[in-house]
Amino acid sequence: MIEVRAGRRRIKEKGIKWDEHYGDKSKDVKEKFDEILPGSYFRWVGKDYEDACWRYVVVGPAVSNREGKSFFAGNKKMPNDPKKKAYSPSGKYFPTLRSAIAYAIEMWGVRMPQNAGQWTKNDLASIEIPKHIKS
Repeated sequence: MIEVRAGRRRIKEKGIKWDEHYGDKSKDVKEKFDEILPGSYFRWVGKDYEDACWRYVVVGPAVSNREGKSFFAGNKKMPNDPKKKAYSPSGKYFPTLRSAIAYAIEMWGVRMPQNAGQWTKNDLASIEIPKHIKS
């Protein structure tokens, strides 16, 4: 029997194998947040074979004009040309790190990090988060 699918599939349904990975820029961000709030910043990379592209998922502290300091979970396609800039991911803001991770698991199928902290928006109050960090 042939199964016909109409429309695009959710990213989680594509079976992408997500690996925790930090590039040069994200490694600096990871180290910074691990010093201040251990287990608060995570980044996964996976190959989307349907769309023939790499994607990344990021969860961590962020700041926005509307939400202020909170936790962000987002996803973005990476450019095929490694010399091109990868723009900020699209996603949502959350009051706790655990809720941001739960959203990433539900939407994109990443695995729960074993060393994830129990951080809340209140823990971010005294921390300096650069405006350009949208995780």
